[in-house]
Amino acid sequence: MQGAAEAVVPGNRPHVAVYLVPIAVVILVGQVSRAIWPSLLEAAPSALLFMTSTISRLLLVQPLVPTAVFFAVAITRILLLAPLYYFFGRDYGDAALRWGEDKLGASSQAVGKIERGFRKFSHLLVVCWWSPLVCTMAGTTGMRARTFFPLIAAGAIGRVSLIYFVGDWLAAPLTEISQFIGRYAIYLTPITIALTVAQVWYSRRRRRGLPIGGLDDLEADFAATEAAVAGEATVTAPREAD
Repeated sequence: MQGAAEAVVPGNRPHVAVYLVPIAVVILVGQVSRAIWPSLLEAAPSALLFMTSTISRLLLVQPLVPTAVFFAVAITRILLLAPLYYFFGRDYGDAALRWGEDKLGASSQAVGKIERGFRKFSHLLVVCWWSPLVCTMAGTTGMRARTFFPLIAAGAIGRVSLIYFVGDWLAAPLTEISQFIGRYAIYLTPITIALTVAQVWYSRRRRRGLPIGGLDDLEADFAATEAAVAGEATVTAPREAD
């Protein structure tokens, strides 16, 4: 593999805030949905569908929304987010991957396993495993856009279809669980809020997660990551022509 200097040309890439701001918003929305998902499931299942990609919650939402809404929202969410992470990795190389490792909830060991698998099965992973880190790695390793986007689209349709049909098969028990959660959402939501706060606090203690502050803090945090990976070469490859 080649070094980051060959794959990422600073003068040709957009300002990092173009990526950091929407990624920070996505992370924060994900934390909110994790904190109050019992209430969202009861009061606004379509909103929860758009805010989360967790399979267990998607299965609980499936019986509660029309089929067209389920497919449209779940697929659109993936197709909106995938380009964000792909181009982040494509424009910022190893620094994007290292930063994502800390902010997207993965461990160094997990990233190493994804990297080793990606070198051998990149196309299969993009289709079969929806993950911001996989999308970032696709960009970082120089996968062609004309290859990536059909693969991620096929993967999104396949993933959402599989979840839908499993949810349809398990509609009766899933509906009972959803109704139970709805009845006791007022009691369950404080518990999920407390668990989310504890998780965020634990991440902060380990110096992971988003920095506390505004855009300047985000940019400074990313600049520190860029400095840390300067001169290293992990997965970055020369950008392939589209």
